[in-house]
Amino acid sequence: MKKLTGLFVSAVLALSVGGVLLSNAVAADKTITIGCNSENPPWVYMDNGKMTGFEVDIANEFAKRAGYTIEFKTAPFSSVLTGVQSGQWDIGMSSIWIKEERAKMMDFADPYYDSGIGLVTRTGGGVTKFEDMKGKVFGSDTGSLNEAWLIEANAKYGPYEIKSYDYWADAILDLEAGRIDGVVVDGPIALYYIVQHPQSALEMNLHIPGFSAGQAFAFKKGSPLKDEFNKIQNEMKKDGTMLAIHKKWFGSDPLPGSSTIEIVAPYFPNQKP
Repeated sequence: MKKLTGLFVSAVLALSVGGVLLSNAVAADKTITIGCNSENPPWVYMDNGKMTGFEVDIANEFAKRAGYTIEFKTAPFSSVLTGVQSGQWDIGMSSIWIKEERAKMMDFADPYYDSGIGLVTRTGGGVTKFEDMKGKVFGSDTGSLNEAWLIEANAKYGPYEIKSYDYWADAILDLEAGRIDGVVVDGPIALYYIVQHPQSALEMNLHIPGFSAGQAFAFKKGSPLKDEFNKIQNEMKKDGTMLAIHKKWFGSDPLPGSSTIEIVAPYFPNQKP
């Protein structure tokens, strides 16, 4: 009888949610950890001691529907990615772009946003076109595609100095103080910041041409949690929840065909199907 009871308990702990088999550890306590850069508005940031943001709303809605409790873990962006790979947390988020080299090391849910990148400068700071970058100093967050673009574009628009930051917000503060001449950052983040800080005298009139990337939640390779998350996120796209979250944070509807409201498979930069 004890043996049969043990087998029954094991079967219950290895329960299936939405047709996806979950590990005993996850099923037992229903707590999931999410690693994130908590200085990344509007996607994820601290407000009066509470984690908030576009991605936080998605994560909280997923947890509510699936019956999970979330424990947020804060880290620099590069550590968010390594934490996913090592299994330090169950999910990684912080406007993570799906890239081929990342997809080899982690799994991605379907994208929830189509993003671009741009160069934020000071109004009147002398950088009005990419050709003005020569001889100046530009910042970005370490390990990001923004940094990768700065490195690649140095041959075309440089030479210029590249300064790396754990948090893009620190780069923006250096830009406002005149210590650097520009910051390459995700377009939505920059536009949101400029709207929220009109006194900053910053602008983003230089968009990296022809660039779009899918943002998605990241999971350790082979994690069954990815499919469960995807199922619920797709339900949120169908029932209007994702539309409402977009309007809450950006004050407008997403563009037609946007990955925020359409079910789109993970895609690499500039390869949206």
